[in-house]
Amino acid sequence: MKKKMTNRDKTFWAVIIPVLVLFFTFNTLPMIKGFIYSFTNYKGYGSYEYVGFRNYIDLFTDARVGKSYLFTFKYALTGTVLVNVLSLIMALGLNSKIRFKSALRGIYFVPNILGGLVIGYIFSFLFTYILPGVGNI
Repeated sequence: MKKKMTNRDKTFWAVIIPVLVLFFTFNTLPMIKGFIYSFTNYKGYGSYEYVGFRNYIDLFTDARVGKSYLFTFKYALTGTVLVNVLSLIMALGLNSKIRFKSALRGIYFVPNILGGLVIGYIFSFLFTYILPGVGNI
């Protein structure tokens, strides 16, 4: 017994098929090509030959690569710990019973409000001076 396709099923497939095609075209296919090119001596132009695992052997035996991995690991670890420690100190400061708690909160939240405030001033200027001038012309 074959089930009849409903409008909901048709809509589902009409939405999902283009997404899958785009995902495969712009994500999966380049990833597969990159993996295949990793076994070649391809420079991005011209011809190429398959070299097998030589690129990976060169990669893992190069001291500069090991140093760069170590630096990246140290940077990520230091950055993560530093950001979390500073965030904890700021959270304690914003929620503690200190004299200038409101001022500290204001200083902390000013960058979040500043962007909207600047956009508001720009649109206020446009609607007050520019658009009436354009309308009069």
